Amino acid sequence: MKKFLKTVFILAFVLGGWALAAASLHVVRAPGAMAWGKIPFTVQFVPKTTLTFRETWVDTTHWTSADVAAHPAFKARLEQANKLYLIEKAQQAPSPSDAQASAAAPASSAKVLTSPAPAAAAPAPSPATANTNAPKSIFDFGR
Repeated sequence: MKKFLKTVFILAFVLGGWALAAASLHVVRAPGAMAWGKIPFTVQFVPKTTLTFRETWVDTTHWTSADVAAHPAFKARLEQANKLYLIEKAQQAPSPSDAQASAAAPASSAKVLTSPAPAAAAPAPSPATANTNAPKSIFDFGR
């Protein structure tokens, strides 16, 4: 009986540790090459800002710009972690509604759109002030 309780206790700690690790990381699969057609090369771990089980596994291989827009917190976290390249292809892919709208426009009604001259770009913020308003991550020990 003592050995059984010891085994249950150790098993509870191991499973609890795995659950905590799953709650603190996004596992992101991005479009890219596959080894033997089954093992993706583009799987990245991105720390979450809070401990939740939402969006623990994020498969972005078939995402469009509409999917990126539907997950603003995830996109913001990728920007903070400097891993925005994981959804770069999805941001460039048009959403299905955009593709249907562009295909539905007849060629005879094509109009030339003129846009105003682009305004002067605002100066970039200094690195010291850029992240002062960013939410604190559970992994930010020095801030």
